[in-house]
Amino acid sequence: MHVTLDQARALDAFARTGTYQAAAKELRKVHTAVLYALKQLEAQTGLELFDRSGYRTRLTPAGTRVLEKARALLEAERALEATCHELQSGWEPVLRVVVDAIFPLAPVLEVVRRLRVQRAPTRVFVSVDSLGAVEQRFEAERATAMVTVLPPTLPGLTTRPLPRLQARLVAHRAHPLAKRRKVSTADLAGEVLVTVRGSDVRLQLATRALDQQSTVHLPDFHSKKAAILAGLGFGWLPDWLITDELARGALVALPLEGGAVHAFSPTLALRDAPGPATQELVDLVARRPT
Repeated sequence: MHVTLDQARALDAFARTGTYQAAAKELRKVHTAVLYALKQLEAQTGLELFDRSGYRTRLTPAGTRVLEKARALLEAERALEATCHELQSGWEPVLRVVVDAIFPLAPVLEVVRRLRVQRAPTRVFVSVDSLGAVEQRFEAERATAMVTVLPPTLPGLTTRPLPRLQARLVAHRAHPLAKRRKVSTADLAGEVLVTVRGSDVRLQLATRALDQQSTVHLPDFHSKKAAILAGLGFGWLPDWLITDELARGALVALPLEGGAVHAFSPTLALRDAPGPATQELVDLVARRPT
């Protein structure tokens, strides 16, 4: 069965106007063209769509059901036309972004909000992962962009350095480590290191030698923060996530010998030249995260 858009339009016009003549006038066709289209529709569906027994031709129950589907077909056509018109303006059909979990999502979510305000046709997909898994997901999903704290290794990418992020080695104020005037790596070895999917030697964290001893591996920094606040252990948390807790003393930066602050240098990597939606992403994440 091959129902055409012309047949769907003829059926819709007939249902709204009530006569072949009125439908033909609305569609700017001759009467016989509309009549032929509807007879062909009946023949193709194998259904009796019209009740011609009375003074006026009316739709049968089967005709009413087919009308519903014909109108859905016409609505799909209108949606397709609208999408094509929007895409002709240069907007990307899809923007896929992979973000390292230590980077604040607020700038990326602001991109989504701005695109919605602009009624952009771009569909946005955001994934979050950690360390080396960010680039792996970027490649597996053929993503548009990624924010990573590890140097990208894939060839052909356009990269842009982002403002540095700081993380601190913290514990709850009641944790034994928080009560020491100085903390050595030997002191750390006797406590639970809370991590997000482990570490990476390229980060050069002061706790990298302890990573294999960690007994708590969590999926994201929010759950890691909750675990540390619960006194479960100690770990690295980004400054943007713990500003309030540090200010009120719920979390304490550990006085680690050699320093308990680590600076990350995130990179924004793009697969292709940015379109309007991707440029929104570039502009927002390039600002200093808060």
